[in-house]
Amino acid sequence: MKSKIIMVVEDELIVAEDLTHWLAGLGYGVGARAANGQEAVQRCEATRPDLVLMDILLPGDMDGIQAAEVIRNRFDIPVVYITASSDESTLARAKVTQPFGYILKPFDERSLYSTIEMALYKHESEKRLRESEERFRLLFEHAPVAFHALDADGHVVQVNRAWQELFGYTQEEIAGRWLGELLGPGSVDRFIANFTQFKRTPVTDSVTVDVVCKDGTLMTATFKGSIAVDERGRFAMTQCVLETRSRPGILSGGLPDAPALDLGNDAILLLTPDGMITGANRAAEALLGWHAEELRSMNLRELTVATVDAGEVIARVLSADIVDRRVASVRTKQGGSLEVVMTGVALHGRAAKVEGACLILQRR
Repeated sequence: MKSKIIMVVEDELIVAEDLTHWLAGLGYGVGARAANGQEAVQRCEATRPDLVLMDILLPGDMDGIQAAEVIRNRFDIPVVYITASSDESTLARAKVTQPFGYILKPFDERSLYSTIEMALYKHESEKRLRESEERFRLLFEHAPVAFHALDADGHVVQVNRAWQELFGYTQEEIAGRWLGELLGPGSVDRFIANFTQFKRTPVTDSVTVDVVCKDGTLMTATFKGSIAVDERGRFAMTQCVLETRSRPGILSGGLPDAPALDLGNDAILLLTPDGMITGANRAAEALLGWHAEELRSMNLRELTVATVDAGEVIARVLSADIVDRRVASVRTKQGGSLEVVMTGVALHGRAAKVEGACLILQRR
């Protein structure tokens, strides 16, 4: 394993030499040293170390706190402060820059090592979290199936692009509005009753309501989803996916008696955390040949052939909240197989526990 490169920013030569010696003894490399803030920023840009040990009190126009703020914002490099000062105003300034740790002078090898390792671990964890959130955002935004999220009172928090295209509203027009305002006659009471029950259970049954689109038409839409909770286990928001929709009718003329249509050509499967299928849309039935009732008695492992590890797909949802785009072979009822592009997103329940997943299959 490649050793981490540490940059030492210290204006006292003896302290800098001691740090360099100790770091080498602990298995780290020292790629650069600096004695003031400006020099630290310049050498960070040139060498991109894994971590910076930064003395708070440095000579010149840029002290350690100012340099640390520039380094974190510009290069996303974690900074650990070295200080002999316990002055409250100085520490208050330092906290604003969100350091990854403090080492108090005089220090020892044990505290030096533990602080550096914790800082590196914390930074890597934050980086993975940001990357996961960005992947989730992109999947949410560009998924071919409509998603929406509501707060604890039923106000719209977020809708994705497919939802906007389907119902005609933009995110700016819909954010913060109570969903009941968009529902047709007879659907408001049903929404209130189901939403009240929804907040008490991890995963909701399918709920069908009439949505008034922006152009004045009515669309019957069936949603299924789960709830997300905060760190205290309290309701935070819903996460709902559109299962089916019916042909839109004119609001003044009522809804036509039309069968439910699939949303595009993308097959949607709803799964439990162990891979059991709990729901399927019309496109999934058409793609795989089984009726939804038949699919609901199956596990994802039964649908995939040996070229894809269904267990790994399920584990990916549990650990990272999403399934990255991947090519997979799935079985059909007729006994054949076909290649699909598989993506997915986790559905959370109480205590932020994954209670299910939405898997999207697109014919390759």
